[in-house]
Amino acid sequence: MNARLFLLIALLFAGALLGHFMLQGSGYILISFQTWVIETSLWVFALLLIASILTLYGTLHLITSLMTTPDALKGWREKRGINKSVGKTVKGLIYLAEGDFKNSEKMLISGAHGNGKIINYLAAARAAQMAGNFEHSDELMAQAAKSTKGADLAVGLQQAQLQLEREQYEQCLATCLRLKKQFPKHQYVNKMLLKAHTALNDWQAVLDVLPQLNKQKILPSKKTTQLEIKAYGNLIEHMIRSRDTSSRDPEALLKVWKGIPKNTFKHLDFAPLAFGFIDHLVQLGAQQEAEEQLRDILPHHFTSELVRLYGWVKGKDTRRQYLFAKDQLKHRPNNPTLLLTLGRVCLMNEDFEKAQEYFERSLSQQNNAETRSELSRLYLSKNENDKALEMLRQGLGLELPELPLPS
Repeated sequence: MNARLFLLIALLFAGALLGHFMLQGSGYILISFQTWVIETSLWVFALLLIASILTLYGTLHLITSLMTTPDALKGWREKRGINKSVGKTVKGLIYLAEGDFKNSEKMLISGAHGNGKIINYLAAARAAQMAGNFEHSDELMAQAAKSTKGADLAVGLQQAQLQLEREQYEQCLATCLRLKKQFPKHQYVNKMLLKAHTALNDWQAVLDVLPQLNKQKILPSKKTTQLEIKAYGNLIEHMIRSRDTSSRDPEALLKVWKGIPKNTFKHLDFAPLAFGFIDHLVQLGAQQEAEEQLRDILPHHFTSELVRLYGWVKGKDTRRQYLFAKDQLKHRPNNPTLLLTLGRVCLMNEDFEKAQEYFERSLSQQNNAETRSELSRLYLSKNENDKALEMLRQGLGLELPELPLPS
């Protein structure tokens, strides 16, 4: 406001000053050119000069404006088109989030404009997929790939994800392998490859991918361990149940088994897998190998199933087997399953007195039918028939109702 007031005062002062000079005298201007003679006062000449300059400036400005009008109009149209495209894209994404897939696809395709249209095509492909139109979704993915150079990774990852959701696991794997070849160290490519192998139950491939994922720290360590356990479990189960010769070859099974990392081996969830594997070795008659593996497993997984199994296998050195089991008793002196196992190992060493002692100690801790059966068998072999019959009278550990019996 102060600047305007100052300008107004300056103009008034200049006008007053000009008026003062005009009153002092009109002046005289004479311009002669060949036969042309122009005579006028100084002030009229000054006004005509100013008017001529302004007219010339206005004409030049008009010509310049007319020359730049097409470009300006084009820019205005482009800006207006971009604004409309953004509006349609936003609306399409809102429809997609709301589950209105048909309208979402329509708005996204309509809003595909300029360098950013790949986003529209990718989102429209997702909408078509959610609507169940897989073929059209693939067509839109192809348009997305053509629309922008250098977007192979983004388009490929989206394609793999869509194929995974459709349960097209072979196609998903093919897409992931192609991306792996182009981008070998990309984290999300490796993660998608892991998902494809898992979906196909290709557990050996899962185990091959996991080390790189661990190196890149893509998965939490707990998740990685759980996945390793699952992979090894399924791989070993497949080997056990298959009709291949490897399922009947203890050495082939042990080769896979010994490749399991120590951290995975020690995990709590590993115990059921260990039991299934050792039990299969026992069924194959590989008792010495089973005993050796149990000695490695039991310090980390002291479960009743595994401890009981240790009394069913006969190792290469039964004396060593006994000392190992006895050493475990230091930390678990009243464990009934361990006492039962020790009794059986003593029978392997033909130490019958100790075997009877361990069986009786086990029975005092837990009234177990299996322990009573072992004691009955041992009593009978020692001609202690009364004790054996007493075991039978007690129902081998089972509680029975009081019913009349013949005398």
